[in-house]
Amino acid sequence: MNEQNPAAENPENLRREVEQLRRAIETRPVIDLARGALMASFGLTRQDAWKVLVTVSQHSNSKLRQVAEDLVSSINGEPLPGPLQRQLGAALAPFRAKPDTPPDKTDVLAPTADGRRTRAE
Repeated sequence: MNEQNPAAENPENLRREVEQLRRAIETRPVIDLARGALMASFGLTRQDAWKVLVTVSQHSNSKLRQVAEDLVSSINGEPLPGPLQRQLGAALAPFRAKPDTPPDKTDVLAPTADGRRTRAE
């Protein structure tokens, strides 16, 4: 009896699990490409790019693989479907709202006419 994997006891469950793993292996590259495109285009972390993909997938009622394929196709010149554009914009909004924090002016040293550095005002 296999206590760690109950699917191994049932051939149908094992077949289903193998099929799911095959599908995951086949779809992973396009999902990684879409994630990388989001990271490069919008300065997102891997985790944030993943959150965006999942959010768009859930709110557009689309498979994650399809969202990723559409995003990658848009990089190659295909138009992004309108509903997907709207969901992508909404999913990216929280990341766009984070302004870069400017350094505190008191922490910046400014050069003076005689070459010394003083605190900026």
